[in-house]
Amino acid sequence: MTACLSLFIPINQLTVLSCVAIAGGLYFFFTGFRLLARKRLLLSTPTSKIRSAALGLVEVNGVVTGPYTIPAPITGAPCFLYHTTAWQQRENKKSEWEKIADETLHLPFFIDDSTGQLLIEPLGADLDLRRDFREEYGASFFFSQDDVPPRVSVFLSRHGIVPARRLRIEEWSIKPEDAMFIAGSLTENPGVQVRPLAPLGDSPRDLAPPTLAEPLPAPQVIKLSSGAAPSSAQEMSQQAKIAAALTRAGITKPEAWSAAGVPYQTVAVEENVPPAPVSAYAKARPDEGHPNGGRPNGGQAKLSNFNLTPPVVLMKGANHPTFVISFRSQKEFVSTLAWKSAAMIWGGAAIALLGLYTLWAQLEMSRW
Repeated sequence: MTACLSLFIPINQLTVLSCVAIAGGLYFFFTGFRLLARKRLLLSTPTSKIRSAALGLVEVNGVVTGPYTIPAPITGAPCFLYHTTAWQQRENKKSEWEKIADETLHLPFFIDDSTGQLLIEPLGADLDLRRDFREEYGASFFFSQDDVPPRVSVFLSRHGIVPARRLRIEEWSIKPEDAMFIAGSLTENPGVQVRPLAPLGDSPRDLAPPTLAEPLPAPQVIKLSSGAAPSSAQEMSQQAKIAAALTRAGITKPEAWSAAGVPYQTVAVEENVPPAPVSAYAKARPDEGHPNGGRPNGGQAKLSNFNLTPPVVLMKGANHPTFVISFRSQKEFVSTLAWKSAAMIWGGAAIALLGLYTLWAQLEMSRW
């Protein structure tokens, strides 16, 4: 294309920008029509109750629930799905940000609308979630790794990132008792099972424990007491806190420790508080002083309340690729699609026409 244009139009910076504008405008133009098609599909699909939902494309509303959860890496909140991103400011370009880490992990969960429960396999879904966390670090001139909290340091070291410039961390999640609108394909269960996730290794999906070639030295015990001596945790150095957090996350590769700025050593973390159970809902008695009357998350759910291998599952289908999980209602989500599609269609057309006009003007100027 460039060779053909060079025969009629002089190749300069304006010509290149015009071509980029045409390509970008066409991309936004056709993306807008895809969003418009999705909007019309969602409007034509009636919202179903779980009890009466039929196989095929369905829309359901309900409350998220399930027997197992995973902790979000930054907030530590129990959830069924999290999406965490890290951005770093570009060097010498304070107004531009570069994505340096993007991590998503999920477990199958259920949605309950009081008529029944439906298993959700969120793999491949278009997520529209409420943001739980957003924070920037290193805004001051004197930026050091001590300014980054231990949980953020563990997340960055898991991706082999050493914080050197201004950082922005964002996290979205699906938590128990969240109200969700889900549109996807209800199909026969292809083998999706509800089970707890194995402990994390050096990467989000590293489920096998590392093998050690030689024995490690005697562990250094760091006591994180939450009892009578809370000052001990405050007196710990920042490196000791990061080392304890890395050990609790199961990260044992020396490279990851070096990336976090901590010398590698075996650390044993000793706590007075027992670890949280895997189950998303603990069995409690009403007289235990829980704010919900002894029923965590507003209800007493047990493992026996769930069919861990149900006959049907709501997921992304081959015949109906539309799969949306949103914290908004169906009406709100469709309204968002409407203005996004209109903006992309009209904006993309305007940008493409502007690029074509600029190329035409360059052609006219070359004739003279």
